[in-house]
Amino acid sequence: MRGAILPGDERVEIREFPVPEPGHGQVLISMKALGLCGSDLRAIYHEHRGSGAERYQNVIAGHEPAGQIEAIGPDVRGFEAGDRVVVYHIAGCGRCDECPEGFMIGCASPERAA
Repeated sequence: MRGAILPGDERVEIREFPVPEPGHGQVLISMKALGLCGSDLRAIYHEHRGSGAERYQNVIAGHEPAGQIEAIGPDVRGFEAGDRVVVYHIAGCGRCDECPEGFMIGCASPERAA
């Protein structure tokens, strides 16, 4: 499979990667579309060597994907191969005032899921 790497220095590199097998609780998605947001664009212009969301070191860039499920790992329920999906990349605690309303990006809980 192909993936875009953002090594910094105003470069984008397209590389070949092995197709992963979905693990426990995971699905393999065949990407149909992917958004690049501000954190991705910053990584195009600056090499990120720290930790956190913008640590693009030998990983495929982009975290706003949409596609179709190709394979399902063990213990996945509620999804089937062929389902079309959008992956929401923000996780919250699920209990604060913001999360139950669907605003996980506003979660301020110290126990916030990673």
